[in-house]
Amino acid sequence: MNSKILEIMLCALRNRNGGACFSIIHHLFNNLSATFSIRSSPPQSIPSTNSIVPTHKTPPTSSSSSSLAVSICSLLCNRVSSNSDNIDHVLGPYKGLLSSNLVLRVLMSYKQLGRSKTLTFFSWAGTHMGFRFHHSVVDYMLDFLCRRKLFDDMKCLLITVSMHNQGSVSCKALSICIRFLGRNGRIREALSLFEEMGTVFRCEPDNLVYNNMLYVLCKRQSSEEMVDLALSIFRRIQSPDTYSCSNMLVGLCKVGRLEAALEIFGRMDEIGVLPSRSAVNILLGELCSMSAKEGSVEKVRVKNTRRPYTILVPNVGCNSNAISGSIQPAIAVFRAVHSSGLLPSSFVVVKLISELCRLGKTEEAVEILMIAEERKLTCVEEGYSIVIRALCEHRRVEEASKLFGRMLQHGLKPKLVVYNSIISMLCKLGNLSDATRVYEIMNKKRCLPDNTTYAALIHANGERKDWKVAYDLLNEMLGFGWIPHFHTYNLVDSLLREHDQLDLCCKLERKLENKKLQKLCKNGQLDAAYEKAKSMLEHGICLSQSARDILKDVFQKCGKLNVVRQLLETANRA
Repeated sequence: MNSKILEIMLCALRNRNGGACFSIIHHLFNNLSATFSIRSSPPQSIPSTNSIVPTHKTPPTSSSSSSLAVSICSLLCNRVSSNSDNIDHVLGPYKGLLSSNLVLRVLMSYKQLGRSKTLTFFSWAGTHMGFRFHHSVVDYMLDFLCRRKLFDDMKCLLITVSMHNQGSVSCKALSICIRFLGRNGRIREALSLFEEMGTVFRCEPDNLVYNNMLYVLCKRQSSEEMVDLALSIFRRIQSPDTYSCSNMLVGLCKVGRLEAALEIFGRMDEIGVLPSRSAVNILLGELCSMSAKEGSVEKVRVKNTRRPYTILVPNVGCNSNAISGSIQPAIAVFRAVHSSGLLPSSFVVVKLISELCRLGKTEEAVEILMIAEERKLTCVEEGYSIVIRALCEHRRVEEASKLFGRMLQHGLKPKLVVYNSIISMLCKLGNLSDATRVYEIMNKKRCLPDNTTYAALIHANGERKDWKVAYDLLNEMLGFGWIPHFHTYNLVDSLLREHDQLDLCCKLERKLENKKLQKLCKNGQLDAAYEKAKSMLEHGICLSQSARDILKDVFQKCGKLNVVRQLLETANRA
């Protein structure tokens, strides 16, 4: 132990970050011979602080601890210099009144004192009290040092308190140090401190220490080596709690060891311990991701031939420890946590519903959706959209219609993709009346249709040879600025020609070509727009007033208005 203490003290002297460090080490060297005899004989008693005779007027002993703390803070702020040489002269009258409660009150005024004077006062108080503080003072000071990354001072304080209190350091103090060391990436130092608890600090770790150590290994580091070490520490815990198990779940999931994670989850259910919500989120998320990989097919480039080629390979990159059929354990985990009153985040619920729908397990997806609706999660609307789209893809009209009606009944606003899925499904099944009714609901809800909506309705009416409705829909589509696909336009044009509606054909063509011209102008394709306008005029297609205005405006901004003006004047003369 002697070499360990000297090593820490020398390291701290080389990298001194705070004012307390030098005073603590100085005090250690002065008392080193007495400390090393702790194991053979009781520590020598130090002179009582009450016997110190002040050199100044002694403050009233009847003052409360809070008023004394205020006085000390005032003196520290106003009379103690930054080099701290005069602190003993200023605070001399208070030596005999020092106590752990008073020291803690002064330390808690660090915002008023500043870091340097807080450390100076603690060093001064520790020197006069022999660093025999209550655990609350030591815990507070360790937290203070760690938050400021004064880890050398932290180590010196731990050794000092251990030497003067016969190794009595609280588990809370060590857990604070382990947590902050881990947060700052000093994993090896945290592990060393954890292993020295019994030998150096004579303190058996409790669940708080275990949990912080597991947090460092599983959440901050989460490598295979660290997770194996965390598992060995986890097995030493007699009564694992929520945070012990949750830390292990997170660590195992991060390295892809889902079988081991599920074993711990099952053990938690046996001992009646619930995981944390973040652990459930990570576990369910990883199970869903693994399920998606199980059915995935990826492209692999074969290069060791004269002519390289690409092949499709299933399950590329899947972890060898992956469990088969990951979606079933995911459903089981969700049901288990729900029965315990816990639900994962909305993001994870959506991910689970999406994966279930991808696999065609719509019954389980609807079950989870109903639970999310009952618990009023924010993902309910998105969940409805995913499930309805999946039902429409499998043409399960009754179930999709039921969910769509339920969605409207609860005041939810279906997105455009929901309307399109239902309309497309009904049109493909020849149920045009219901598809038209959904389209009317869509207009009442002020959800603007898109190219997909119109294409489905136009083709359904085209199959019935209803040229009037098809023409009106295409006209409305062009009015919204949508350019129809070639097959959609060709279908309507053919219907009009079949029914001798040649005037409407010409009108439709003129409107379509003008919309194409406007689109080119809006996209800044000036050369293409000019050629388009020229081609339209050559074929006798008149430019609409809106198309003329947009054409002039775009070319004027580019300084080429004369080119367009000549083209339009030539068209007017013709």
